Amino acid sequence: MTDTADYIKQIQLQLWLAKSPQERLKQMMLDNEALFQFWRHTHKSEVSGSLEKELKSSELP
Repeated sequence: MTDTADYIKQIQLQLWLAKSPQERLKQMMLDNEALFQFWRHTHKSEVSGSLEKELKSSELP
């Protein structure tokens, strides 16, 4: 994002680097899993939504 001030980015980097490599790896894995779950859920919603639309459009009046 471009709306974060550089000094805030620097503080965030310092906090991140202050963590142990194990903590950083664990956090990265948790963040990745949360992101994958979000995309799986989003994809399921899109698929079920388009299926419902398709079924409704094929119904006879």
